[in-house]
Amino acid sequence: MTIKKLFFKIVGITLGGILFIFLLMRFTGGREVEVPDIRGKEVTLALEELGRAGLKLNLKLLERRFDDRIPKDHIISQDPRSGKVVQKGREIKVIISRGSQKVFVPEVKERGLRSAGIILRQRGLRMGKVAKVYSDLIEEDTIMAQSLEPEIEVNRSSEINLLVSLGPYPTYFYMPDLIGRSLERASRTIEYLSLQTGSITYEVDPELREGVVLNQAPSFGFPVKEKSLVNLVISVKSQTRPTGLLRYYMLHYVVPAGLFSKRIKIVISDAQGEREVYNALLSPGKEINEVIAIMGRARAKIYIEGKLEREMTLR
Repeated sequence: MTIKKLFFKIVGITLGGILFIFLLMRFTGGREVEVPDIRGKEVTLALEELGRAGLKLNLKLLERRFDDRIPKDHIISQDPRSGKVVQKGREIKVIISRGSQKVFVPEVKERGLRSAGIILRQRGLRMGKVAKVYSDLIEEDTIMAQSLEPEIEVNRSSEINLLVSLGPYPTYFYMPDLIGRSLERASRTIEYLSLQTGSITYEVDPELREGVVLNQAPSFGFPVKEKSLVNLVISVKSQTRPTGLLRYYMLHYVVPAGLFSKRIKIVISDAQGEREVYNALLSPGKEINEVIAIMGRARAKIYIEGKLEREMTLR
């Protein structure tokens, strides 16, 4: 093959390739389009926009889903995503919002706050603001009113504000002087005034007999209300606290869940012997915060309807 023929052959192949590429672009280039973003748009508007782009929406295969943020009949998501280049005529899959799911508001008045919260969550509702006021008629921690009337239909995840009772108005009085009294006598005074024993600390004072109140908080004459904590400082003759000295333990217990009230009894065993310190009929979820005077090694037994439910060492 001569050089001249080889030259013309190369030129022919090159021109043929250029022509092929030109024809390919001419007849196929217009068939690819960019997918528009139709998320958040109403279905009919999304159909129009897809139509202008040469794309389709298969109405027979539409998926619908509840959504609290996207309005009803608006697009939640699309596949392929916006910005992707696809062939004209391609079907776009979408998920369409059914709007917020509707639920009926439950009646939670006259229930405990904890119980009301459980009921609202079971319905898919949320507890909103909780306001608390004193009431001589409604038991403490009981729902007095709710912001949405029972049995009306609302969107799932709606908030319901609650008004909760703090119980009767507290009685205020002036703190008595406990300094110089024995711990046992001071504890009886605290209990008689419906106060609660807080922390008890010990301070060495060789000149005083053991178990005498050296200091108190709140101080003598300070205004206090029922259930206020009273912290005491008690005298001891050495750094080691005597095992026979009366001390106090704050026992915390929550009545197990259920439908009916339960009889709760607490029995203490210590150096003073065995005795019943608590006996009451309580509703499920009710908290017990009982200050118990103990001496030496002590154990507590908690009974529900006469059956031993828990036993613990008090340290």
